Amino acid sequence: MSHWTDASLTPAVIDWQSGTLYSPAYGDVYHPVAGALGQARHVFMAGNGLPDRWAGHEDFTVLETGFGCGLNFLATWQAWRASPHACARLHYCAVEKHPFQLSDLRRIHALWPELAPMAGVLQSQWPLGLPGFHRLVFEDGRIQLTLMFGEAAACLPQLRARVDAFYLDGFAPERNPEMWDASLFAQCARLAVPGATAATYSVAGHVRRKLEAQGFACSKRSGYDGKRHCLCARFIDSAPAVDAPAIKRVAVVGGGVAGAAVARSLARRGVAVTVMEDARNYPLRASANPLAVFRPTLPANASPAGRLTLAAFLFNLADWHRLDPSDWQACGVLHLLSDPRQIQRQRDAMAGLPAEFARWVDADEAHTLAHYPVRHGGVHFPRAGWVKPTAVTRVWLSQPGIEWWAGEPVSTLARCESDWCLRAGERRVRADAVVLANAGDAGRFAPELAWPLQAVRGQLTSLPAGTLQALSCVVSGEGYVIPGDVAVTGASYDHDTLDLTLCARSQAENLARLAALLDLPPGRLENLPLGGRAALRAVLPDRLPLLGEVAGRPQLFVAAGYASRGVVWAGLLGEALADAILGQPRALTAELLTALDPGRFASRRKG
Repeated sequence: MSHWTDASLTPAVIDWQSGTLYSPAYGDVYHPVAGALGQARHVFMAGNGLPDRWAGHEDFTVLETGFGCGLNFLATWQAWRASPHACARLHYCAVEKHPFQLSDLRRIHALWPELAPMAGVLQSQWPLGLPGFHRLVFEDGRIQLTLMFGEAAACLPQLRARVDAFYLDGFAPERNPEMWDASLFAQCARLAVPGATAATYSVAGHVRRKLEAQGFACSKRSGYDGKRHCLCARFIDSAPAVDAPAIKRVAVVGGGVAGAAVARSLARRGVAVTVMEDARNYPLRASANPLAVFRPTLPANASPAGRLTLAAFLFNLADWHRLDPSDWQACGVLHLLSDPRQIQRQRDAMAGLPAEFARWVDADEAHTLAHYPVRHGGVHFPRAGWVKPTAVTRVWLSQPGIEWWAGEPVSTLARCESDWCLRAGERRVRADAVVLANAGDAGRFAPELAWPLQAVRGQLTSLPAGTLQALSCVVSGEGYVIPGDVAVTGASYDHDTLDLTLCARSQAENLARLAALLDLPPGRLENLPLGGRAALRAVLPDRLPLLGEVAGRPQLFVAAGYASRGVVWAGLLGEALADAILGQPRALTAELLTALDPGRFASRRKG
């Protein structure tokens, strides 16, 4: 069965007419001829009472139904920067069916030099045109942009948020009727907080009636650019507002990539975080591996794990610019294939995808890209590569607001009135919420859920310096090899032992996988002095992590079971869990959040 993210996106095509942006596909303009910024400020911002209305709010959420070139977002960001009483954090969610290509976005934004400081930052993180949710973070976490690329009818039911203000900004109803469908306004009502507002340039009677049918009280106000009126509305809901518990202090048990990512996302939202690491176990975890591969999956027919990997990969591309260039490299990944059926499936899956994301290459071109003979053709991911997990962890834990503590393991976790109390040796910590990010040991604190976490040994093999000196990109297949003066290949998946001593059998298996990837001269891998590292991964039967609140244990959360994709998944999962802890718009789709729910195994046992 196809999934809504399987379909490729058609980028926006613009036709410059009379100095304005015109869409041939919809036969309509993106903005009025006179003063696009004026429309953003008068119709959408003032129509929602902004910027005054966010005064006194810690968090304020805007949802825009048509992101376009981002002008409304940039105007809102600019006003937030200038406001002396701005909310502490601005969350901006937006749908876009036809995202602009980066080159067009740059040309458009150049029309408004006053927005350049914000526009340049947006452009630097602009995601590839792939369907799904894309989380971008600005102003050190104080502004979060959640872009939803795809049909509004598919995207909005997947959004988990509480929205304060709606920018209803599709093309004209007669040109783009699906953006004014009653089902869209039903989603707005589902997401709206009591007293939420909405604004649009359209005063069409059917638009007003559909809003009123969902509980919005509508009124007209003066229009803009020759239009007599525009529309504003307020959501009237008799249900009392439910405020999320105030979370000011969080204890994170476990300081690998999973815990570090959650700690970073919480700390840059103003939460005081204590990371408690078991000093004896940390060196045993895969988080301490010297290198790891990061690459996406193709979106077509991807499993939940594949969709998570793709979303996390795209998040990392925007996020990892904070790392030192020596700590990661988007050198490209060649994923080689030899089975004809797999080859056809992958080639079909690449139809319509941007070439800067993935393209098919034959063995000769793969040889050219790798600077080394390879045995097969495959998929080239030009923006994938390798990363140092320890460097990512170090940078995340350096976020102000994080206290790092390494010592004895946490022995006691219990409720103390309205707080959680933790004990590790002589150390005592109280927190409003706790995150279990301690891999396979997480189940010790929720035994009633019987999470089927399994420790699986993995071994990397490092080759002698200069062995594959010419190799210029990561090559993967059944295994992988990471280029460098000391190339690294792997990784084994050993279910029969937890002994972390380097194992000759695993070394031989890694070399055999390497030989299946590269066209090496006979005897090239024989009698080499090999190094390496073995570590434990925490793996679940469905190969998905545990992420979310523990059922029946208020303010106890878990982020564990990242298997061999920890460094790829961790950043986005850290954002998603921080969203859940603080009641903020979620970075992941509702269906992915359900797939990762920590209670899923208990539910399956009951079923």
